[in-house]
Amino acid sequence: MQLRNTFIALVVLALIGGFAFYVSREPVAQKNYKLFKLTPDDIAQIELRGPARDLVVERAGAGLWRIVKPIATAADNSAVDALATAIANLEVIDTVDTSSENAGALANFGLENPAVTVTVTTKDKRVLPGVMVGSDTPVGSNTYIKTTDKPAVLLISAGFTAESGRTLSDLRSHTLINLTADQMNRFAITHADGSTIEVVRQDGNWKIIKPREYPADKAAVTQLLDVIAAARISEFIEENPADLEKFGLAKPALEFEVSGGKNNAKSSIAIGFKQPEAGKNAVFARAGEGDRPVVTIADYIVKAVDKSFDDLRDKTVLAFDEAQAARITLIGGPVSIVIERAPGKPWNVIAEGKTAPAQPEVVASMLDQLHELKGSKIVEDPMTDPRPFGMVHPNLTATLYDQAGKEIGSIYVSEIEATMRSGVTTGKAASQTLAYATSSADKAVYEISPEQVVDLENTASTLKGDVEPKPTPSAMPSPSPSVRASATPAISPPVPPAIPAPATPQ
Repeated sequence: MQLRNTFIALVVLALIGGFAFYVSREPVAQKNYKLFKLTPDDIAQIELRGPARDLVVERAGAGLWRIVKPIATAADNSAVDALATAIANLEVIDTVDTSSENAGALANFGLENPAVTVTVTTKDKRVLPGVMVGSDTPVGSNTYIKTTDKPAVLLISAGFTAESGRTLSDLRSHTLINLTADQMNRFAITHADGSTIEVVRQDGNWKIIKPREYPADKAAVTQLLDVIAAARISEFIEENPADLEKFGLAKPALEFEVSGGKNNAKSSIAIGFKQPEAGKNAVFARAGEGDRPVVTIADYIVKAVDKSFDDLRDKTVLAFDEAQAARITLIGGPVSIVIERAPGKPWNVIAEGKTAPAQPEVVASMLDQLHELKGSKIVEDPMTDPRPFGMVHPNLTATLYDQAGKEIGSIYVSEIEATMRSGVTTGKAASQTLAYATSSADKAVYEISPEQVVDLENTASTLKGDVEPKPTPSAMPSPSPSVRASATPAISPPVPPAIPAPATPQ
C-alpha cells in the first residue's frame, strides 16, 4: 500500500512538473504593440466587408483615393486618409482569449458575424490578414477584434470602430464642383425662363458677355465663386433616379455651369425643389450629366448662384481714369467750387472769385471717393422719374473734365428722408435716410450709403475752406459746430447738366 501511494505521488509530481515546464515554455501574450508593420502610405487598397456592405477604395495617386465598389466615384481623400492612418496605427492593448475558434466563443465578443472585416492590400501587392471588428467591452472604452489568420481575440481602443464603420456616403466625395475659385474662368447661370447670364475672365478681369457685354462686379463674382468652390453636398438621396420630376430636376428652376482647370473642363449643377422635410433648409440638386445621383445642397448655395444681370454687373457709378482728371466742378448745398490743375502743376481751388492752392491730400481724397463710388444695388435702370431719388436737386454734383476741357462725366448724389411703415395693423411710421447716385454715363440709379454722401460733402467743404478767410483770434465765442453755415457764391457757378424728368402721360 505504501509503495502504491508513493507511486501515485510521483505521478502527480511529474504531471505538475510537466505542466510547469510547459507553461514556462509557452510565450507570454504581447501587450501594446502595433498589429501591422506598415505606414498609411504603404496602403494601396482598403476593403470594408460586412453584412450590409462591400466597399472598396483604391489609391488613385499621391493623396488621392477613388471608390471602385459598389460604385465607381471620387472619394473624400481626407476621410480615406484618416481610415488608412487608423489601420496603420492600430495598436493591440491585450490578448483576451487565445483559442476562440468555435462560433459560441466568438459570439461572446461580437465576432461570430462581425459588423465589418477590414482587409488591406499594400503597394507591393501583399494582402494582409483581415481585421474582424467585434463588440465593445462592457466596461471601459475598448473593442474586441480578431484577425482572420489566428484564433486569438484581441483588445484595442474603441476609436478604430468609428473609422472602420465608414459607409459609402461617409467615404465618397461631397465636393460639389471640383475646382478652386482661381481655376474658374467662365460661368453661366440659366433661369427657368431660359434667360442666361454668361461671365468670362479676360486679362484678369471678369466681364459679362450675355445677355449683353458689360464689366462685371469683381466683388460679386468673387463672392459667388468662393461659395461654389467651397460648396458641399449635404446628403445623397438617390443613386440612379428613374423619376427626376419629383425632385424638380426634369425642368430645373436654375442651372449653373462653370469651366476651368485642366483642359478647361465643364461642370454643371441643376437645382430643383426645396427638400420637403421640416427643419431641412436644403434643395434637391444634381451635379454633372448622365447617371448622376440626386443630392441635396444647402439653400444658401442656391441663393449665391441665383443672380441677375444687375446683381453681377459692375456698380461703379462713373468709371474714369483719375490721372486724366484736370478740372472738377462741385455744386450742391453750400458748396460751389472748382478745383483744377495745369499739366505738372498742383491743384488750385476757385470759389467766390478767389483762387488758392488746394490741399493735395484732400484733392486726392475727393478723387478717390468719386472714383471708388459704387452702389450696393441697382434700384432702377433706366431712371424713369428723378423725384423719388432726390435727383431733381441732388445734394452734390461733381463734373469732371480732362486737360483738353472735354467732359469726362458727371456724378449726382442725393440723400432723402423716407417714411417707412413699421406694421400694417399698427400703422406706425418710421423715418429712414436713403442715399442714391447716378451719372451722365449711365441711366441707372444706384443705392449708396448716406455716409458716402456725407463724406463727399465734407471733403468738398474742406476744399472750399482753402479759399475762405482764416478766422482771427477773438474773445468772442465761436459759433456752435452743429450749425451748418450757408454762403451765397459771389460768382455764378457752372450749372450741372439737367436730369430730365419723364414726359407726362397723355
